[in-house]
Amino acid sequence: MPSPQLPSDMPKAYDPAQVEDAVYQAWLDSGYFSPDNLPGERAESFCTVFPPPNVTGVLHLGHALENALMDAMARYQRLRGKKVLLVPGTDHAALPTQAKVEKLLIKEGMENPRKELGREGLVAKIREFAEQSRSTILNQVQKMGTSCDWSRLAYTFDDQRNVAVKELFCRMYADGLIYRGYRVVNWSVKGQSTSSDDEIEYVERPAKLYTFKYGPDFPITIASTRPETKLGDTAVAVHPADVRYQSYIGKTFTVDVGALKPLEIKIIADEGVDPAFGTGALGVTPAHSPIDFAMYEKQKAKSDPIALIPVIGQDGRMTEAAGPAYAGLTTEEAREKFVVWLSAHSLLEKEEEIVQNVGTSDRYGDVIEAIPMTQWWLDVTKVIPSRGKSLRDLMREAVTTGLDGDPAKKVTITPDRFTKMYLERVENLRDWCLSRQIWWGHRIPAWYHGDEMRVGVEAPEGEGWEQDPDTLDTWFSSGSWTFSTLGWPNQTQDLKEFHPTTWIQMGYEILYLWLMRMILMSAYALEEVPFKDAYIHGILRDQHGKKFSKSSGNGIDPIEVINQYGCDALRLSVMMSISPGNDSRYYTEKIESGRNLVNKMWNISRFVLTSVEDVKRVEQAEAKTLADRWILSRFSGVTEKVTMLFERYDFSLATEVLRDFTWNEFADWYLEIAKIQRANPDLQKNTDAILLFVLERLLVLWHPFMPFVTEEVWKRFGADLPLIVQPWPETSTLVRPDAEAEAAFETVQQLVTAVRNLRAEYKVEPSREVSLIVQTNSPALVEEQAEIIRHLARVGSLEVRTEGEKLPDAASAVVGGMQVYLPLAGLVDAIKERQRLEKELESAATYVSSLEAKLANAEFVSKAPASVVDDMRRKREEAAAKAAALAEQLKNL
Repeated sequence: MPSPQLPSDMPKAYDPAQVEDAVYQAWLDSGYFSPDNLPGERAESFCTVFPPPNVTGVLHLGHALENALMDAMARYQRLRGKKVLLVPGTDHAALPTQAKVEKLLIKEGMENPRKELGREGLVAKIREFAEQSRSTILNQVQKMGTSCDWSRLAYTFDDQRNVAVKELFCRMYADGLIYRGYRVVNWSVKGQSTSSDDEIEYVERPAKLYTFKYGPDFPITIASTRPETKLGDTAVAVHPADVRYQSYIGKTFTVDVGALKPLEIKIIADEGVDPAFGTGALGVTPAHSPIDFAMYEKQKAKSDPIALIPVIGQDGRMTEAAGPAYAGLTTEEAREKFVVWLSAHSLLEKEEEIVQNVGTSDRYGDVIEAIPMTQWWLDVTKVIPSRGKSLRDLMREAVTTGLDGDPAKKVTITPDRFTKMYLERVENLRDWCLSRQIWWGHRIPAWYHGDEMRVGVEAPEGEGWEQDPDTLDTWFSSGSWTFSTLGWPNQTQDLKEFHPTTWIQMGYEILYLWLMRMILMSAYALEEVPFKDAYIHGILRDQHGKKFSKSSGNGIDPIEVINQYGCDALRLSVMMSISPGNDSRYYTEKIESGRNLVNKMWNISRFVLTSVEDVKRVEQAEAKTLADRWILSRFSGVTEKVTMLFERYDFSLATEVLRDFTWNEFADWYLEIAKIQRANPDLQKNTDAILLFVLERLLVLWHPFMPFVTEEVWKRFGADLPLIVQPWPETSTLVRPDAEAEAAFETVQQLVTAVRNLRAEYKVEPSREVSLIVQTNSPALVEEQAEIIRHLARVGSLEVRTEGEKLPDAASAVVGGMQVYLPLAGLVDAIKERQRLEKELESAATYVSSLEAKLANAEFVSKAPASVVDDMRRKREEAAAKAAALAEQLKNL
């Protein structure tokens, strides 16, 4: 770190632009971002990994929230004396990145980038884009103050991760978990690639529900929004207990709907059919519905198979199997034509307008087609030979009993409601389609030579072998992130020391995409959970509740915010007012509040360090006055509470507790009292020691949230080590909580506040001293603290008495059993003050009457939004309280 600076060098105003880059470089030069270089004995390790941002562009404010959360936790744990590793990295994001680059190339004039550039050419373009984006992202991460170990920087598409991905694939293949099979997939026609279930976005769109029969002699009516797919139906499913259809179960009906061949429709029983929904009968299209394909497999397992007829191709058009009248048509064209045919043959019974959730590609935006293809799959239900249980079993155990019933191998999810969501998803998990028909990503490690296929980490020896052209789902490599970044499959020291990782944070939108897959991969490959604790946060939205996006025009570059307000202000703004698992909003007032708090911290520090005679570190503090006892007790309590809040990941409340202490207690009260105490030679040195003692430790408590300003202030202490590696204040080193002192000082605060309020109510000039009479049965406290009361409340004459009658012509207040009188004679012009109060009272009374009239209007109350009515009631109560206070002031006059 740079050489110590003198307190006199502290500029009057804090300028983050002049500080942050230099401080971050000093951290880098210190080497303390690496666990290998941390000072002292650190027996316990703490490890967390980046949710690697996609190299599809630049970071947004949502990433700023993630960086702030994980860096705050890493800094806190480092201050707690742990060996901290924060692993940085980025994600090649196979499908999203290729889709992004293809869109850019099409905008530049290309019609078909894949065809025009070929595999090598397109991959080169994508790599160039990805590297530029990656460089920008890593620079942004540094600007956000993230204390990650850059010597361990990882990338999901670098050589080390490529080795890990191939090894994991081959092991799973050897265990029979990965297989190549012909199954229904989610197909993006526009992207010409498969998608996993979790990569589909459901969009509400208007649709039509058609109710019809296959033929005049067919006994059952069905309904569908995709009648064109019925050209490939091979069954109708009904509930086995549905008496309407029981006599038909097992029978097969031949119908001619214009397909290439007449359809053989078998009536099958399936308990998954809801008899009360629609007609209670479902047309089964095994080739174009994953649910129907599951029925197809059930029937096959029962040795009672039904046929599978693909009538939609990879180009999104109808196949020859759909019949000569439909082959080559788009699905929309075929739908329209088939409905006309149904109507012409008096088979169409009903046509309804509905709203439907339509599955669309999250990257290409087109409607997903379910079509059968030969792909690579991961079986989640097959028993792993060496474990005696399936991947689904392992995923369930990881968040319930712990792997193999070991509680030490359990993931705790915060907040807990996401555990239930996770388990529900696990129970309904289907086999994972691993292969993608894109070129950017990890190639499937399978090779073909004629009819022969081999799977291996390396290509087979000999000529004529061709590697599978498909790539792996990007979440396959991301799923191994916690252990591949630590060196797996090699048995490295990092893997031994830091895995399972300790803690991870992520947004709830990737709970299924990433958290589930990490648990799956780690439980399989290492027989361990990937992390002990998972903190799930919500989405950071704009002030109107909308998600930040370029298309919405509300995107905000965090670097622009940092350039204007500073990184500490940004970190505070995104962490304040958040709660685990819930969305939060970002607005200008938040960032301004964060900046004001950073400036307050600077100003407090500057005042202390330029006021005390000797800036030095203070190991112990001794209380000589009530104010000393109070501030040391309060600081002890705040330290204990902030520590507890960090341990339960309540970052927002921790900032609130610290802000309240820093601003409302340390600055507003103790610093003002310190000015009085320092004027007393008997108290000066001790007061200086307490100021330094509290400030030094307050900087440590604030450091995880505002690292730059705290580190910059810390330089003035002349410490051997920077703030980033200082010890967290331990309660054993602090003064014990002093409830008696806190209660007594609170009484003094209430007394001073009451006088200030009375001065404000009667418009007494701030510079003018007032007389004060305090009537109490316990005069000692007021007498002992008289100097503080006079100074803080601008009191000239202070009289303390134990009895007496109520004073005329005096404002009064009751404080903790004390009667406080502020004589008004000579302070205010009674006539003018009465006129002012009468005018304000009349205005307040009129306002109350108008609100009460509206609230008495039953029609208004019943029709107005509840929030409007509640707000009006609140305003009425506030206005009525103000009128009562004005009336009391008039009475005193």
